[in-house]
Amino acid sequence: MKTDKIGNIRFSCTRCGKCCSLEAPVVLSDIELWVKRGRYDIISNIVKKKASETLRKIFNLSFYYTFKRKSSTKECIFLKDNVCSIYSLRPLVCRLFPFAYSEDELSIHPWALENCEGLGKGEVFSRRELSVLRFLAKKIFIELIMLPYYSTFIDEIVEKARSNVKSQ
Repeated sequence: MKTDKIGNIRFSCTRCGKCCSLEAPVVLSDIELWVKRGRYDIISNIVKKKASETLRKIFNLSFYYTFKRKSSTKECIFLKDNVCSIYSLRPLVCRLFPFAYSEDELSIHPWALENCEGLGKGEVFSRRELSVLRFLAKKIFIELIMLPYYSTFIDEIVEKARSNVKSQ
């Protein structure tokens, strides 16, 4: 769904937690925020994974960063009783959902089109809200493209965060 249709989109999160089964990429801006807030407990739960076909195709990535998953449900480790325990500090990709990053425009995430209960509910997004979402989508897109250039830095931060959490 492109811009002309996105202008009339309605979305209101129902807090069902279904999207927390997706492995949302973590980008450098997320890690910077968590470092500034001293949230090494969040950073210590980041893992490096082989990129999905979509990430390989769109961003030419061989790997990406995401959060550890619960072994029983495969949900995000920060989902507790269907509520995000780091909601105010959640990753940019989670803030953008059910929208997706795209090189040219904001779009609805394909998974959300099929599975998101909140699509079609709530108020129509204002121009300002859509502008903020477009900015966020572009930022995520650029950071994912640049990921190979700063991945060593992220690896070092994650390792240091794990050491800090273990020593506490």
